[in-house]
Amino acid sequence: MRPSLRVLCLVLCNTVLALNVFAEDAPKPRPSYRAVRAEKAPVLDGDLSDPAWQNAPEITGFTQRDPHEGEPATRQTRVKVVYDDDAIYFGAVMEDDAPPTPLLARRDSDLESADYLTIGIDSQHDRLSGAKFMINPSNVQADMILYNDIYDDTSWDAVWESATKTSAKGWTAEIRIPYSQLRFPEQPSYVWGFNIGRWNARLHEGSRLVFSKKTDNGYVSRFADLTGIEGIKPRRAFEVVPYGVAREDLASRNDNPFVTPSSQRMDAGVDVKYGLSSSLTLTGTINPDFGQVEVDPAVLNLSQFETFFPEKRPFFTEGGNIFNFGEGPANSRWGFNTYFPTFFYSRRIGRAPQGSIAADWTDAPGETTILGAAKVTGKLGKGWTVGAIEALTDREQAWFRTGAQIGKATVEPMTNYLVARATREYGRDSRAGFLFTSVNRRLTDNLEPTLRSNAYFGGVDGYTRFANKSWLFEWLTGTTLIEGSKEAITLAQESPARYYQRPDASHVELDPNRTSLAGFGGRAMIGKQTGHWRPNLQVMALSPGFELNDVGYLPRTDTIATHAVMQYTNTDVGKYTRERSWWIGKYQNWNFDSDNTANGFYGNWYVEHKNYWYVYGGGGYDWRAIDAQLTRGGPAAVRPKQFDVYVGAGNDSRKKFWVEPYIEDSEDELGGYFRRTSLILQYRPAPSLRLRIDPGFNRSRDAAQYVATVPDASYTPTFGNRYLFATLDQRTLDVGIRADWTATARLSMQLYVQPFIASGDYHSFKQLDEARELRYSPVDTLHDAADATYTARFASQTYDFGDPDFNFRSVRGSAVVRWEFRPGSALFVVWNENRSDVVPFGDFRFRRDLSALPGAPSQDVFLVKFSYWLPI
Repeated sequence: MRPSLRVLCLVLCNTVLALNVFAEDAPKPRPSYRAVRAEKAPVLDGDLSDPAWQNAPEITGFTQRDPHEGEPATRQTRVKVVYDDDAIYFGAVMEDDAPPTPLLARRDSDLESADYLTIGIDSQHDRLSGAKFMINPSNVQADMILYNDIYDDTSWDAVWESATKTSAKGWTAEIRIPYSQLRFPEQPSYVWGFNIGRWNARLHEGSRLVFSKKTDNGYVSRFADLTGIEGIKPRRAFEVVPYGVAREDLASRNDNPFVTPSSQRMDAGVDVKYGLSSSLTLTGTINPDFGQVEVDPAVLNLSQFETFFPEKRPFFTEGGNIFNFGEGPANSRWGFNTYFPTFFYSRRIGRAPQGSIAADWTDAPGETTILGAAKVTGKLGKGWTVGAIEALTDREQAWFRTGAQIGKATVEPMTNYLVARATREYGRDSRAGFLFTSVNRRLTDNLEPTLRSNAYFGGVDGYTRFANKSWLFEWLTGTTLIEGSKEAITLAQESPARYYQRPDASHVELDPNRTSLAGFGGRAMIGKQTGHWRPNLQVMALSPGFELNDVGYLPRTDTIATHAVMQYTNTDVGKYTRERSWWIGKYQNWNFDSDNTANGFYGNWYVEHKNYWYVYGGGGYDWRAIDAQLTRGGPAAVRPKQFDVYVGAGNDSRKKFWVEPYIEDSEDELGGYFRRTSLILQYRPAPSLRLRIDPGFNRSRDAAQYVATVPDASYTPTFGNRYLFATLDQRTLDVGIRADWTATARLSMQLYVQPFIASGDYHSFKQLDEARELRYSPVDTLHDAADATYTARFASQTYDFGDPDFNFRSVRGSAVVRWEFRPGSALFVVWNENRSDVVPFGDFRFRRDLSALPGAPSQDVFLVKFSYWLPI
């Protein structure tokens, strides 16, 4: 074990022993409030004059978190709670000296630019999970699941009702939440956790019924008790949502004989949600529509690692937090220079087919058909939370043509995906659990050499909070196993995640006869979560054979990563500032061959002024380190030392006009650099309209960009191969343009356009002189512009390769009209466009590249989707 690693482990142990030094004050007694039964349900009209409200006790006494933390709220908020056999009701009066700040936005949008009210409910009374409902004066709703005490998941879409009224003296709200949207076991009487919050945009005043400081840890665990609820029964949800889709695909004409200018199709399916018990829900889908309404942003990836895109499909995002592995209620995990795995990456299900066909022309589907999927999530009692997903994807085939021959071949096998998760809480501050995943493919002969037949992961994780929740210890460990043909497992060994074929690696060896590969991983972190001073320590290890990419996301293995961080946070309002914070972290990584693969430090500072303007900055320094991936399977090279600095500033993002400029500069000792300038411009000309543009421009130089591996048995310093590199100058312009218009709280339109222009100029070709050294020597090259080729002349041979210069130009866009014509039911009208091309110029010319975009090959999709919610 490296000395620095031993020191880190020693510090971890000593920190645990010394925790009581940092213990927080004892918690205050928990407040309690009472709900009363309504003989007749109140009419939801925003008017609290119904008889149901008259006998309910009034809840008041809110405390500010902003702008004067800990002081009483300057404007009174009065809330009443009643219930009947079917739902719980909240009536709220938000007093003010002026009408509330209006905002129209689509459901689940960011409501912080206007007044709003939040209601948090812990109906299971486990002090860790619950639901939060938000409403603003325009009756715009938002809802989210609460989990791990401090986190929320906005993908949840509950079906509930509300009404609001505004006046010169503030606004009122009535909210009805059916029991079918809450989870709780049946009891004669109930105690629920709950909290209420209010934001007054005019005064920039945020207040809560149950106050906690910004530097405290915990949210759900601090909720008040809501008593008085008796004689009700939990409702087992039984919801059916049939849907229909009409779609047209348009493609620009090209030479591919399989591409037709226009194609249409119609489809239908049904989603079912059924309560297996009051706290356990089965979600199933038949012929699911897993199309995405939002498009992925354009990116340019010249590395050997896959780009990560977030999940956007509702079936997977809703309740997805249950499947998070290794994540406790931490304020931050930091993770400098660490490739932390995503153990369940749901975008693997329904992915683009992985097989390829050597042919002149091919026509492969863009995604894999999901025949069916089912999900079970919820609680079992005694602290158990469970989740399971099983999905079956169809075999996909592609047409191909070579000369006059036309045929069909399988490009994706029928595959079954299974993910099972369970956790158990021990008391209020400890949890342990497990995660199991499996991928099983029915491979055809042509896919056996490239795809694994089976892939498994099994692991356990947990956390514990102590010293009155001020400290958190988090841990996980797990193993992976993949199985397949000799060829498929050889590909896994040679993948960029591990490169077993490296000639200078003494801890791994390429075995072409393997039919399986196994590995292990683990992580331990301890950190202080409250107070001004917050130290954090972590160690993570992933063995070379660890493999998650069949149903997870893992760009790199073979790493032991460590860091130590000290953070300072002060939210006490000062003479000029409202918040000050800074942190500095030291990190050091090794591989399992004891090579030092990262060694540096990083820091950041943030200041928020009393007018809510803010400024931030930071930077870091990396010493030289071993880079085992640079030669893409060859011997290790050396990454040069480098530094990085950045600074940004902005005004209050809740204002009518918000601007945030940002600049960054990174330089290394070989003359490489990365320089970014970006800007956020947002304008709200009306309460119902938001316009935003995010331009960014990058200039970078990579002094050692990999080009090719050239076999040369006579060149022994790099083990019989020459590794050809070049200086790569890149220019990238990306502009995100958004317009959100909301006609009513249920009818909205969103427009998104992203022009993206990038150029890459390869020059100053060179070779790596010696493994594990930072030495390169020039390579004489001859450029043939007519054939777009280079000839590299080495001492003993020549090597021909294509001109790698490029210009990538694209524009992606979408327009979505969404009408929620009744609770749980919606009509979508969607247009998506993807227009792009690549040309070999290499120089950046904005006007030329932008004017070429209208003529670039395009793919357009128009669709109309109708879904109808049927509670049974």
